[in-house]
Amino acid sequence: MMRSNLLRHIRQITLSPETKKSRSLRVTIYVVLSVLLYFLFIGNVLPERYDYHVGSIAEKQIKAPTDAVDKRATELAREEAAGKITRQYNRDTAVEQRAVENLNKFFETVERVQDDPAFTEADKLEAIRKANLQAMVKEEQLKSFLAVPVDSLPGMNKEAVRIAENIYSEEIYEETMPVIDTKLDAQLGYSELGRDQRMVVRELVKTVIRPNMIYDKDETENKRQEAMQNVSPTMIYMGEIIVKEGERIDEATYSKLKDLKLTDEEPNYLMYFGFAGFIVLSVLVLAFYLEMTGSKVGKNNLLLLCLAIIIVLTAAGMKVLSLGESLGFATIGYLTPVAMGTMLVTILFDTQLGILLAFLFAMFTGVAFDSKFQFVFVSFIAGLVGTFAVSRVKHRMVIMRAGFIIAGINLITITVMQALGSSGTEVSQYLQSLLFGIISGVFTAVVTIGVLPFLESSFGILTPISLLELSNPNHPLLKKLLMEAPGTYHHSLIVGNLAEAAAEVVGADPLLCRVGAYYHDVGKMKRPLFFIENQLSKDNPHDKVAPSLSHLIITSHVRDGLEMQEEHRLPKPIRDICEQHHGTTILWYFYNKALEQDKSGSVNVDDFRYDGPKPQFKEAAIVMLCDAVEAAVRSMNRPTPNRIESVIHKIFKDRLNDGQLDECDLTLKDLDKIADAFLRTLNGIYHARIEYPELPKTN
Repeated sequence: MMRSNLLRHIRQITLSPETKKSRSLRVTIYVVLSVLLYFLFIGNVLPERYDYHVGSIAEKQIKAPTDAVDKRATELAREEAAGKITRQYNRDTAVEQRAVENLNKFFETVERVQDDPAFTEADKLEAIRKANLQAMVKEEQLKSFLAVPVDSLPGMNKEAVRIAENIYSEEIYEETMPVIDTKLDAQLGYSELGRDQRMVVRELVKTVIRPNMIYDKDETENKRQEAMQNVSPTMIYMGEIIVKEGERIDEATYSKLKDLKLTDEEPNYLMYFGFAGFIVLSVLVLAFYLEMTGSKVGKNNLLLLCLAIIIVLTAAGMKVLSLGESLGFATIGYLTPVAMGTMLVTILFDTQLGILLAFLFAMFTGVAFDSKFQFVFVSFIAGLVGTFAVSRVKHRMVIMRAGFIIAGINLITITVMQALGSSGTEVSQYLQSLLFGIISGVFTAVVTIGVLPFLESSFGILTPISLLELSNPNHPLLKKLLMEAPGTYHHSLIVGNLAEAAAEVVGADPLLCRVGAYYHDVGKMKRPLFFIENQLSKDNPHDKVAPSLSHLIITSHVRDGLEMQEEHRLPKPIRDICEQHHGTTILWYFYNKALEQDKSGSVNVDDFRYDGPKPQFKEAAIVMLCDAVEAAVRSMNRPTPNRIESVIHKIFKDRLNDGQLDECDLTLKDLDKIADAFLRTLNGIYHARIEYPELPKTN
């Protein structure tokens, strides 16, 4: 009783037809949903940051929340690899050639000036001085060449070239130049020259020797860069202990904290951007699904708003539960209310959407609980089981039964997950996990049962559960109809049977048609005797009033019915069927009666029409046709199959010609199917019966 009173006071959200279909409003709902999900979970995605510096003492153990490159260690490893690369040299053979050429040129000059009698001693010395190799030979050594006999010069020249070539047969670096003297002495040890001549040759050769290995700076740098690039980055892996509680933070540790973006001075903007992309893509998947499948949720912004609220409520439940991990409940992720969200979506909308939401909610579970696979898997299975368990729900106890099924499946999936991680699983933790799995199943069912009526009432959504509850004969409005207008009540039951049969063959909602038919004529309770099905005697009140007044009385039953339905908080689709079940049809009986009484010719046929509107959807059109056909067949004296078929086709033709079906989406093919369904049902109701003879009288 308390729940009924509470629901009676819930105000139903209403939107104009244009607003319901507004694309800009639809985009706004998606954007707001994305923003809410982003701010709900961003705290779970971003790791905790610390105000530490080198020398600080860690207040608690810190583990790497993700993989990252250890830049400091990587740089040290690369510098070490580069340091192992020695300087690169290129051998310059031109240096050797120039040395031999210079030696030959020098000896040629000395030999020439020695043979020329025209040269004085001073001229000879000047000529030799000009031929001095890079001005490196000492002055006294130059003078010594003038004392060398001319015939000894070729031998000295040959010996100098030999020594130079032998020395250049090896690699000579700038760093090895100091050992050249030793090599010269070793080479001169094999010379047959005299002591003085050897000393002259020694100084001369020493003058021309230069390094033949030239340092290649560019090649050296390239080799070092290549060596550095070949060094693989030193990684910090997720879960790795960076620092233990009570340890002092050194430069290496602080560098790791910076690399992991765990310091206050290193915000991880890339993670902000990445998570925003994750949320946007998730919402886009939902939006594209609704658009591509032609779902009613994607076309009706009111239903989309309801779906967004369910998503946010489920995500908020995950967020609250994720806070429990900090309280020491390591397996609290098994409590995630994914099944609640999928059951609500399945009951309110459809099964396929529930399956998609099971997948999306499982991903959100991973976000909320640090990407722990066991929570993602268990929540996904629970969501699917919840979806399938309520896919054909007929009463609310089915939801409770679904909760127990989910609890049982949770026990199995949790056991499987715990077995996969058995190396570190304790018995107490396993039992805690099972307890959370059971609570999750039962709790989600209880919450679903509690939340469902509010969503149904607030958004005017008709579910099979609410329709079945409305079809209960003990509903106050139906009980009142039975007591005050029994003929109308019986008529409504037959119309309900006809409407359900017709809806099944054209893809409409059979249950909505049946329930809508039950309530379509409740307005007749206000003046029941003015309707022929409630007249027990032959006296007709309409015989005593004007046709125009009769028209007002008859047509007012639609308005009166709407008022009664609104008073009893009946859903809008039921009220729409009541409002549209006569469309703008004409009350021909009273119009013809008015014509008979009219003497001035002022009767207008439009004055005898219902106010409308015409049926806007299949179910309303089906109830209109059922109402007309049932009344016509009931008024027949002998309703044979042929006569019933003729009446059905006549009524269908009249409604088509009058344009009553122009605004609903029934096709001519649908009308043929409906006519066949009517004929089968009515033949079953009005079939021929044999007349039973009277029993003979006994004495």
